[in-house]
Amino acid sequence: MNIDKIKDVLSENLGEGFKIVDENDENDENDGMTAAIEWVDWVQLSDDENDIQIEVYFEDDSKKIFPKGLKLRQIWHEDS
Repeated sequence: MNIDKIKDVLSENLGEGFKIVDENDENDENDGMTAAIEWVDWVQLSDDENDIQIEVYFEDDSKKIFPKGLKLRQIWHEDS
């Protein structure tokens, strides 16, 4: 993995084609990275415009949910 290519990003700015990097992930088979992001969906939970969760769908058919504003790290799938 080219660590110079890792970018800090807020959950609502995750991009398709990127992988989320998590060195604390105990799943060693993925080297601390998710599968590539297939799409990102913003879900409005109430009438409050700030009450949003971010649903991230990956190429391996998995899904993760993050609160809006969560600091994450991502890398382009070809740089991983």
